[in-house]
Amino acid sequence: MSCFASSQLISDDTMLTTTEAGKLVGRTGGAVRVAIWNGSLAGERQRDYWLVRAGDVLAWSARAPRYQRRKLPAPRIDEVVALLDEYGSASAEEVARLLQVHVGNARKYLAILGLEGRAQRRPDGQWTLCDRRQDNGKGAA
Repeated sequence: MSCFASSQLISDDTMLTTTEAGKLVGRTGGAVRVAIWNGSLAGERQRDYWLVRAGDVLAWSARAPRYQRRKLPAPRIDEVVALLDEYGSASAEEVARLLQVHVGNARKYLAILGLEGRAQRRPDGQWTLCDRRQDNGKGAA
């Protein structure tokens, strides 16, 4: 069996560095080295680098799971809006305590609402919802 890599046909017996092997299967060279270290991929040590057979890399990649990063949780903007609606106003610290999140995240949520024009920060540090009815009423008068 053979495969294409960078517009070249390579055989299963072609020896590749871990970086080349990673590029062949769409993974990092580090992932290939970890597979060698944990024994799921055979490698041949040369002075300061590893070589692996192209066929072995393809077989390893087909059976080894790909690790995906965990997705970040969606901002809890709607919950912040509900809190501001219920309490009338709140500081970032109060929002953080009520939502049980880090105060930095609460500040971020409030800043997003501010940029969207849905909330505003008062000089005393309290955040309030913007009155949308007032904006709509100006055009009708």
